[in-house]
Amino acid sequence: MRTTQALACFRSLPGAWVRALASHGVTTPRGVAFAPGALAGGAAFGQFNSAAASGIGRLDTRSGRLTRIWTYGPSVSGMSEIQADPPWLVWEQLDSQTNLADWSVHAWNLRTGAGSVLATSQLGNGRYVRGQQPLPVTRNGVAAWAQPVPSPAPYAQARIRVVDLASGRQRTLDTGRVSSPVYAGQYLIWGKIDDNGRFLFRAVDARSLKPAALPGPLQHPRSIGYLAGSPGYLAWSNQSLTTVTIWPARSARTRVFTASGPSHRFQFLQLAGHFLLWYNGAASSVLDLRTGAGFDVQGAITGSADAIAIAEPVTAATAKGAFAASRVSTVELGVAPEIASCS
Repeated sequence: MRTTQALACFRSLPGAWVRALASHGVTTPRGVAFAPGALAGGAAFGQFNSAAASGIGRLDTRSGRLTRIWTYGPSVSGMSEIQADPPWLVWEQLDSQTNLADWSVHAWNLRTGAGSVLATSQLGNGRYVRGQQPLPVTRNGVAAWAQPVPSPAPYAQARIRVVDLASGRQRTLDTGRVSSPVYAGQYLIWGKIDDNGRFLFRAVDARSLKPAALPGPLQHPRSIGYLAGSPGYLAWSNQSLTTVTIWPARSARTRVFTASGPSHRFQFLQLAGHFLLWYNGAASSVLDLRTGAGFDVQGAITGSADAIAIAEPVTAATAKGAFAASRVSTVELGVAPEIASCS
């Protein structure tokens, strides 16, 4: 196994990206904000907000048409994670304005308009299970997430749950100190801390869900924070969020990037082709995995195997309770400019 290391460097938004984003964008209706969380089939899926209602919507990235899919109830504070695998949409939402432990995982069939609740944090006694909010993922009609479970241990435990979205059949793949799973390459993979406190990966074949042997680069991850996966890559940060390791699928090598400072901690990771996307705590970041260079944007960002979308407010909101319209710009990865190295 070969590992290379590099410092992730950041520059102002390159001119080529400014032009690319300006050439393909749509604007939401006045008073309606939109934050994309997933891309599929020429559309962005995410959360819309207006003075009248908030919820889950579909934004056509060609025409700009915004379609409401799901409207939140009055107590819901918002969406945490969303994934699109047409015809399926899966998301996790926070069901309370004040209690972060109150959440639910939803599935929606875009073809039939039917939805279901896959999981909640509510227990039979009226309380809520402790543990991390799940970050659901979906591929080939199967959704997966880490479901926190009650435990007498001093640390939170969870089960890796998978569900066939068409039939509703669920099964458990693993239990313990596990992370949210991701689809990466041919695997559904998750992090785990064993009884000796060691970090490791566990994986199943993404199609058969049978246990899979891990390649050498994934056998000794040291520590694991956030994960991201795509058909071409697996990415994971360390516990301190100061480094991110990139494994190209089916490769015998990894590359480790170190954050250039506390303003670029690697958290809430996404992968889009050879770009790593994340929210760094103050802004959103894009890193070119080929050059190790990146840039920041003040807005929501998401990506897929085909494109990257960036949403920014058109103007500032002018009244209490009002929302500014969003401009959502997309860049197809096939023509996405390289982010030149800082050296």
